[in-house]
Parts: sequence; C-alpha cells; structure tokens
Amino acid sequence: MLKCGIIGFGGLGKVHFNNLLKMEKSGAGVRVTALCDVERDSFMAKTATNIGESSGVADLSPYRLYSSADDMLAKEELDFAIAAVPTYLHSGIAVSALGRGVHMFSEKPMALTLEQCQAMLDAAAASGKLLMIGQCLRYWPEYRKLKELVDGGEYGKVVRAEFSRLSATPLWSWQNWYMDHERSGGAAMDLHVHDVDMINWLFGVPEAVTSVATHGVSKFDSISTAYHYADKAVSAIADWGLAAKYPFGMGFCVRFENAVAAMNAQGFHIYTQDEALEPELPKDDAYYCEIADFMRCIRDGAAIEINPPESSMRTLKITLAEKESALAGKRVAIS
Repeated sequence: MLKCGIIGFGGLGKVHFNNLLKMEKSGAGVRVTALCDVERDSFMAKTATNIGESSGVADLSPYRLYSSADDMLAKEELDFAIAAVPTYLHSGIAVSALGRGVHMFSEKPMALTLEQCQAMLDAAAASGKLLMIGQCLRYWPEYRKLKELVDGGEYGKVVRAEFSRLSATPLWSWQNWYMDHERSGGAAMDLHVHDVDMINWLFGVPEAVTSVATHGVSKFDSISTAYHYADKAVSAIADWGLAAKYPFGMGFCVRFENAVAAMNAQGFHIYTQDEALEPELPKDDAYYCEIADFMRCIRDGAAIEINPPESSMRTLKITLAEKESALAGKRVAIS
C-alpha cells in the first residue's frame, strides 16, 4: 500500500485527491493519509481553475491536516507526495521531500530557474527516489495520438505545426500569485509551458527561438514563438489576458507530408486528400494517468520513461530562451 500526502489543496490538489480516491476504491493499492494547505478554509472549499470548478471535500476526518509542508513531511511516513503549489515553491518542497526519502510528484512548470531544476534533479539522484513533473499533456489522449503519428511516420514527416492555449485572466489563485510575475513567470511559464513541453516531446529542443510577448494584465500575459528547426516550421501562442467570459481553449494543427492532424473545438481529426478521419481515442483522464504511471514506476523500481524530469528541465530551458528573446527583441540560440 503506497501512502501519499498532498501539499497544496487548491484546484489541482483536489483533482489529484479525487483521482487517488478513485484509485483507492478500485483496489490500486494507494491511500491518501495527509493533506497540507496554508489556508485551512481551502480544505473544504470548491476551487476554480481554467478548466472549471473543482469539487469540495465533504469529510476530512480520515486525513491528518497540516498547514506546513515541512511539518507534514517530518511527521508522516509517506511513500510519495504530490505538490500542487505556486511555482516559486516547487523546488524547495521537492528538495525537502526527496531529502526525506519521499518520491515526489511536483506540478508544472518544474521551477522558475534552471538552477532550481538542477537542485531538484540532484536531490532525486542523492536520495534514489523518483521525481516527476506534472506535464500532463504527455498523457492526454489527443496529444498521445499526435506523438504516435509523429514517431510512426504513417503520414510522412511533419512539415509545419502550430499549437495554441488561450484563457481568461486567472484571477482565482491564492494571493493572486498568478498575476505576480516573480512567483509565476506569467502565462509564458504557467500556461504556455504545456505546449513548449509538447514541442520538446515531439521534436526535441529547437536550435533557436524567436518570440514576442505582451505585458498588459501581467508581465508576459501572452507570448507567441517561432521554434527554429532545420526541417519544419513550428509555432505556438498562449494568452491569459482574455476577457473573463472567454472560454478556455487549447489545440493544435500539424501538417504532415500526406495528412493534417488537428485538435480544436470540433474534436480530434486526421484529414487526408480523400477523407476526414475521427480516430476513436481512449477516454482517459490525463491527470489520473500521470499519477498512475508515477505509482507504477515507484512499485516497479523503474525509471520514468514518458515524462522524465530531465526532459521537464529542457522544456524550462526552451521557455526561458523564449522570454529572453521577447525581452531582447531578437532570435535566441539554445545550446
């Protein structure tokens, strides 16, 4: 039986909690034993996210509650912990948990700086425990299918690819931390990083990036980037400066030599010269699947293959180069 503690009980913390309860009820061999949040009201409250409102928790009596992550990690005997906290706290909490011999699942982005990422990798290596970052798109059915098409070459090589992620301004966060660039990194680091990670996963690290950004409702409230590869045109845009009633949306359009794969409001389709295909995809919940995969690696003593933390660090490296490009107004090479 794997014992888990959740640090941060806002929107994503509750998503992970509810998925773990489903796993527990299905006999998956996991049990949540402790919850931590700096605000005790968060434990019972419903919480908003850009994909909807998370459900509250009716009964907390089975769980030990903490307001300090250090306190929880010191007192609990956990096999793994999940941290769904503001970005500026990611590295410190992960290093602390790993140092106590606890496997660590930390939400995206990995951290705010490459130095913080390296500290997390070093702590994992020193402890012999697993570290995984919540880049959930690698478990999202439509994006997994896209990965299959890119790697399999069924429709030839990729010629052009574009990705988008659009959101109303996230004014629902604890202490409005999303709007504080020093704590969140803006939409570039929080929203856009999903698509950067997908580009990294599909195509590897580009030779260079050229980006433009806006700084209206927050610093880096939107970013648009061209990723320089020798054999394909790749771009992505993210914006969280949109009006409050604007619905969250994400998607892609990838042109292969012999087909187009697209995800948009109409769903996921593959378009050839002769037909429009709508492949039947699994109805998997990406957040459920990423934790299930993490637990499997813990049990099997296996390395993380789909989403290793070293790859998450490369994703951050690309994102930081984009921010540098936007601020300097020039192309930035990535070594």
